[in-house]
Amino acid sequence: MYPNALDTFVASVKHQREMVIVHRVTGGYLTHNGDLQIETDPIDNIDNKRHLWVVHLEGYYKNNTVYSFENKREDKRLAINPDNPRDGMRFTEAQDPKGKLTKEMEAQRFYVLPMCNGGYSIVPFLAPDLGLMPMGNRPTPPACDRPSPHFGGQSSDNGAHDFVRPPEQPPREDPTDQELKPPGSGK
Repeated sequence: MYPNALDTFVASVKHQREMVIVHRVTGGYLTHNGDLQIETDPIDNIDNKRHLWVVHLEGYYKNNTVYSFENKREDKRLAINPDNPRDGMRFTEAQDPKGKLTKEMEAQRFYVLPMCNGGYSIVPFLAPDLGLMPMGNRPTPPACDRPSPHFGGQSSDNGAHDFVRPPEQPPREDPTDQELKPPGSGK
């Protein structure tokens, strides 16, 4: 069975499994290539892991889960510019979650919110009025994915992302996998 986006995201958080973040409108995938880029080159040609991500649970704020995204190219965390959230994305060293709270730590934190038309919006913790979307809100790869305004409390479809397993990962192994019987067959 192929996992869905939520399965892939949970496996990354719980088991530190690598995943690929796909921009739903362009079909491109997010990479650490300078700053945060949306690329459409064949993924099989990448040898520096710039397309692989691991998600870390950072905590909770007002009943919302907060995450950070580690890119496997240099094991750095995705971050916004804490002084100018609409600036380009950065990759910074992981901050100690038990250390002193700093703007740099908060800049690495993101909400991941389900969207009404499918996919997930990646929303900076420091700037919840923004969501990651292609720069200039134009879905033409290759492009930069940057925080842009989302209106009416919802990101546009241009801010939708999915989470998929990379092609080089083995098939899912889950010890709780079991074939369920049809409803009512246990009577």
